[in-house]
Amino acid sequence: MTITTAYARAGASGLSVLTDASFFGGSTEDFLEARSVNQIPMLRKEFIVDPYQLTEAKAMGADVVLLIAECLERNEVADFAAQAKELEMEVLLEIHTPEQIDKYTTDIDLIGVNNRNLKTFEVSAAHSINLISALPEAPVKVAESGLSDVATIHQLYEIGYRGFLIGEWFMRQEDPGKACGALIEHLIELRNGK
Repeated sequence: MTITTAYARAGASGLSVLTDASFFGGSTEDFLEARSVNQIPMLRKEFIVDPYQLTEAKAMGADVVLLIAECLERNEVADFAAQAKELEMEVLLEIHTPEQIDKYTTDIDLIGVNNRNLKTFEVSAAHSINLISALPEAPVKVAESGLSDVATIHQLYEIGYRGFLIGEWFMRQEDPGKACGALIEHLIELRNGK
């Protein structure tokens, strides 16, 4: 778990830890290990399809759960989000298409736009740019997937995104923690006009 602690030391505001084994090779053990050494908020990244998984996430120490609009009906999103709030966890709703915005409820704290096209697997930050004006006002906006260019992330910040879910690009670097720190530092410089 040296990578997760390196992210935290670098200034990451939260950690996203995969627990899905079938598609992503993650595990509950990975989450528990990361939780034991990190104090910053942690998102359980999993395909939530059963209410029990929310209770399980709370027991694991998750601060945030991911609800993927692509694989849930509107009533399921509403029910799961309400249950997560009862368990004192925040909710990130991930959308891929404009139509999925209709699945938003007021129990959702963050709304994420995944830049990866699930049919072609192509990735483009233009997806986040194109959807920003259609997103509800209240939740924190999060851009997800395919983010590595500081100028693009700064552009997304300027139009209203306040969270950036970056994993794959950091993991391809020789030192993921150092890459995370350098990116955050560069973003702060851009925000300060340097």
